[in-house]
Amino acid sequence: MFAVEMLPGGHGDALVVEYGTRADPHQLLIDAGTFHSWEGVRTELLRRRKDRYEIFVITHVDEDHLGGSLSLLDDPNLKQRVDHVWFNGFIHCAKGGNVLGPVNGEQLTSRIVTGGLRWNEGFTPKESQHVGGPVVVPSAGNLPSIDLPGGARVVLLSPTGQKLKSMATKWKIDVENAGLVPGAGAFGHNKPPRPSDRAFDPLPDPLDDAAIASLAALNATDGSKANGASIAFILEFDRKRVLFGADAHASVLTKSLQRYAAEVDEERARLDLVKLAHHGSNANVSAAMLATIDCERYLISTNGDNFAHPDDEAIAKVIVSGTGHPTFYCNYKTARTEPWGERGPQVGATFVFPRPGKTALRVAV
Repeated sequence: MFAVEMLPGGHGDALVVEYGTRADPHQLLIDAGTFHSWEGVRTELLRRRKDRYEIFVITHVDEDHLGGSLSLLDDPNLKQRVDHVWFNGFIHCAKGGNVLGPVNGEQLTSRIVTGGLRWNEGFTPKESQHVGGPVVVPSAGNLPSIDLPGGARVVLLSPTGQKLKSMATKWKIDVENAGLVPGAGAFGHNKPPRPSDRAFDPLPDPLDDAAIASLAALNATDGSKANGASIAFILEFDRKRVLFGADAHASVLTKSLQRYAAEVDEERARLDLVKLAHHGSNANVSAAMLATIDCERYLISTNGDNFAHPDDEAIAKVIVSGTGHPTFYCNYKTARTEPWGERGPQVGATFVFPRPGKTALRVAV
């Protein structure tokens, strides 16, 4: 058994990863969606009455990844399912770790500490008895790897120390402007305004090879420091591999995937499934990154609110990347993804959506 289920996390990520056997099942939880999508995510999580999570990975502190995470650690019916958290807090920032979204990060820090959770265990150097070091990729040597119960292995791809250190000043300024002490934690839960609908540009007509190539040639760069600090990794189990891209920068993923391919002695890293970074943003899906991998199956986690993801340009880049007939698994059918689904056959791609009445999409690896 190896599967990924995308929960209805709004324009954010909320991913349950299952691996193992029926007799010995294991789960990871990666982010928990937005504050406003939490009730839907909570319903799906409570449906799995016996789940415990080997690790709760909170990739970074943008609200569409952290909002539901704060709610989960406040929920008496769910927080007991979590024992071990991967999250880079200010204590890690000061030594090359993460600074991310300052005030929400302080709120999360308090929940981790007061909840007695294991924090970044296995990453060195340890900060204290219960707090491991920063989740960070060194500039040289092998990529960090962590063995998980049940025979799985995580290979870390992002963030780098440089990306994390670039956030230190911003973290300190933002937290002090909010009247807090960096690293001391905070209580409460900042509740963002409800997300807004975004207009979607129509697809080119005709959507032929020339139009796809033109879209794929349009490039952008993500300048967000929080996204650059995302925890992204490959999960290996039973000779299969899944890339969880979080909102990581394409340049970081490209370099780490080149290192990974060299470590496994492959020209292009063979992957069985890829969660596209930043919900399929053009700024986080580059031709250079796609050239490092051999994959035909991609996850897109977003309802398109606020930022109108996925970008047409990112989908086009995957289609022209030369890795066969791609399949895109989308956990929402939106004004952006539905037209692609309708035209998929003519562009050599397949789009899969949840069945009517379902609010989550499970994809077997």
